[in-house]
Amino acid sequence: MTEHFVFTRRQFLKSTAVAGGLTVIFNSLPSMAQGKTKASTNGSGWMGPPGKARYRIEGLPKVTGQKIYARDFRAWDMKGWPTTERHVLVLRATSADRTLTAVDLSMLPPELRPMRTVTSVDLARDGLQMPSSTTPPDGRQKVFLAALNQVPAYLGQPVALLIFADYYTYREASRLLRFNPQVLQYGPRIPPSGAPPPAPYSPPTYLTFYNNAQGVQFSQVKDGYSNPYTPSVNPVDAEAAKTRALIQKEMESSGWRLFEGSYETQVIDPMFMEPEAGLAWLDRANKRMNLVLGTQSTNGDLSDAFSLFKTQTPNSPLDVRSVVLNSCYPGGGFGGRDVSLFPLMMLLAASYADGPVRIAYDRFEQFQGGIKQLGAKMVQAFAVDGQGRLQAISSQLSLLAGGQNNYSQWVAQLAGYCGGGGYKVPRVSIDALAQPSVGVVAGSMRGFGGPQAFFAVESMMDEIASALGRDPIELREQNTLSQGDFTVTGAPLQEPMRLAEICQLARKHELWTGRQDEKAKRKAKGQLYGVGFALANQAYGTGADGVMASVEIDAQGALRLTTNCVDMGNGSATSLALSTARYLGANATSADMGQVEFFDPLGFVNAAQQPTTSSNAAKAALPKKEAAVQRANTAQLERRNERPQLKESDSKASGSNPWDNPRYTKSYSMSSSACITAFQQVHALEQASRVLFTTGLFPAARKLWGLAPSNPLKAEETHWEDGFLVAPGLPKLALPAIAARLHSDKGVAGAMVHALYQARWVQADFTLEGSTWTWPIDGLCTRPASATNWRWHERKNVVAPTAASGAYGRSLYSPSGALVAVEVDPTTGRVQVVEVNTFLDAGRLIQPDLVVGQSEGAVAMGIGYALLEQLPLGVGGAGEGNWNLNRYQVALAKDLPLGRMKLHVLPPLPPPDDHPKGIAEAVLCPIPPAIANAVTDATQRRFRSLPITPARILESLRS
Repeated sequence: MTEHFVFTRRQFLKSTAVAGGLTVIFNSLPSMAQGKTKASTNGSGWMGPPGKARYRIEGLPKVTGQKIYARDFRAWDMKGWPTTERHVLVLRATSADRTLTAVDLSMLPPELRPMRTVTSVDLARDGLQMPSSTTPPDGRQKVFLAALNQVPAYLGQPVALLIFADYYTYREASRLLRFNPQVLQYGPRIPPSGAPPPAPYSPPTYLTFYNNAQGVQFSQVKDGYSNPYTPSVNPVDAEAAKTRALIQKEMESSGWRLFEGSYETQVIDPMFMEPEAGLAWLDRANKRMNLVLGTQSTNGDLSDAFSLFKTQTPNSPLDVRSVVLNSCYPGGGFGGRDVSLFPLMMLLAASYADGPVRIAYDRFEQFQGGIKQLGAKMVQAFAVDGQGRLQAISSQLSLLAGGQNNYSQWVAQLAGYCGGGGYKVPRVSIDALAQPSVGVVAGSMRGFGGPQAFFAVESMMDEIASALGRDPIELREQNTLSQGDFTVTGAPLQEPMRLAEICQLARKHELWTGRQDEKAKRKAKGQLYGVGFALANQAYGTGADGVMASVEIDAQGALRLTTNCVDMGNGSATSLALSTARYLGANATSADMGQVEFFDPLGFVNAAQQPTTSSNAAKAALPKKEAAVQRANTAQLERRNERPQLKESDSKASGSNPWDNPRYTKSYSMSSSACITAFQQVHALEQASRVLFTTGLFPAARKLWGLAPSNPLKAEETHWEDGFLVAPGLPKLALPAIAARLHSDKGVAGAMVHALYQARWVQADFTLEGSTWTWPIDGLCTRPASATNWRWHERKNVVAPTAASGAYGRSLYSPSGALVAVEVDPTTGRVQVVEVNTFLDAGRLIQPDLVVGQSEGAVAMGIGYALLEQLPLGVGGAGEGNWNLNRYQVALAKDLPLGRMKLHVLPPLPPPDDHPKGIAEAVLCPIPPAIANAVTDATQRRFRSLPITPARILESLRS
């Protein structure tokens, strides 16, 4: 069979249209049909043997310049759209300490004037509702577009959208408007008022943990979320305050050595390859909003659209009844396109234009308007006993957020969870806050808080080792977490933790054992040389991850997968296409990525829509029409930053258990991130494949073998070999032959599943064709061959997450370590990274080349983070609109140790601990602190803030 891989170009998948709701239509726009790559017997094409790839699925379309990014598409490419495009220029505030008094476009001659200027007045008049992720801090103006006669909330805040008739007018007008200080006019500078800084974005994270010989005395998991600074509010807060006082007393009076330090990391830009671009068109005749976007959060962008138009009345000129999202490859994500402001810009521009609009940022605009990584100021104290064991950690992490909340509070939360590093610490007091500023909006990109926290922790560990005269890696190994230990939230570690094994490998590596000899050789040549190590225990997932997938087989045996996962350039599409092979014996040849509404047949509702009682009568009271309304409800498309703070035990206390409702799931769909493909998304796809094999292919195979119903052969007693199904004593069956029989019998040809992970996979019993199976999924539909509708199967005997696991924070980890060698020129201060060895527990590898690519990309990002990249948060920063790559340094080929970036992947453990792990952020987190520790080893100077620039090194050496 000739195999190829395509993305469906225009497949309209609708949810039920309902009164008062929005219809959603999703298109996977970037058609791989333009770049069909075949895998024939002579080895051509992307596809290798089952479960293997020769190269990335989207590789050829990318390098040959085919239309796969949003920037590549124009209105005339879109079927049914008007061909005339309007072009939009976004004016942004360049000051946040002066009153905005006027927008002056008088320098434009009449022929270059915009057709329409959209301001805050328009948004207020028309009642457009911005999503909660655009909330500014208290005391700042509460409008999305900065209003006249007020101080802008932050640098780079949008002020006005200028809609031009065509590209020529836009281009010529832009030349007169951009970088022109007369366009936006301000009053005099307003001196600081002396008022306290605004409160951190809510919720703040306060972690208090105390464990002694009698067991855990206090923790988030055991006692609940707490705020030790409000002890009079409720008992848990008072107990947290009391526990912290005890920790502080013991740190001061137990004879332990106390190590204290302050550390800082800088604001950086995602620097993805493709600046944001897109198209939008409000089809007023059909009340339909059409979007073309490169996104990593299809559900989030749809949620923004719901939020924006939800209050519009049927007679409103902005009444939108349906949203069409044409999703493209984003051209790089790194979190920088998750809760991006760009989709909102497209929605607003289209709302006020008379036809399709196009916004295509250049790099100046991307720097000024794109979300950033949060900088951080971290103060920490570590207490160490006489044997070198960590006894207590007290940390205050202030994450430097921008002028809107975005994901900042959740980034700070994860930084807090990382505040204990990969170490066993019996006493913990950690504050992690997202502090508002006038800087550009910051969010989830590049590590989600992990790089900031691990830089501080791993720098401190080296300082402690130096003071104690200990080998830095050996000290870490002594303190590493193990299975059965507890995290800083009090969550039990349920899986083997291979942190000590990573330390052992690094200690034995020749780069470490031979560092003193190499140091002497380089010194003779006038160069300083050092080797540094850092350990990381980065979590992957969000703590409650909802994923979904379907697999369908045609009569020829070709497999088609559908998933809510988005490929941001991390290789998700390739990994998922390979993951059907485990249960179905072949790679997928067709995929729809980033789907959400396709999975409406699962019929899930959210927590707010639960019956007030768990009785069967209440469940039966959900009429079909109401279920359709619920599926279309905005809350069905919840972002991961809208996380409930209540545990399921709260609902049980009120006499109801939401899991008693077979239509309930705690997390329906989440935005894609690079770290959730291998474990979460692959699990859903493999389970869909498993269901399809068990209920569809295996029954067809039994008929081809001529087995009687009484024959005891079970599905798990078969296996695949080179595309053939093999069973003891029976002839091999080719997949196309099984598929043909399945379709002839009108057997199960498609399986759709939803799965939820919260410290374990939710599992349930499902009955199909008189047989009952227990699977680690919480939702199931199947589709018979030749049928168009999916059949929903009620789950029973649900094994739900434990109540305590709702407070774990995280429960999945990818331990990693980095051993880095640097050379420092004492005359210039320049640091050259000469070798990087990364040690990683990645579990079972799906496609090793993709893991290597992730690791090498992390090295490049880590070098930029540690040595090069820097972006002022406020004045002089990106929000002023004059930053580009002439000022912002990123790692280039000359900065990388090409050919000397080595990844050491630990062999997978035996089942059931062999599952794949998310590794994107894991391989990044140890690189910057390892570089910093190597620079310290070379120069004998400690640098507690990033980036470590040549000027700082020279200054330190001269002092």
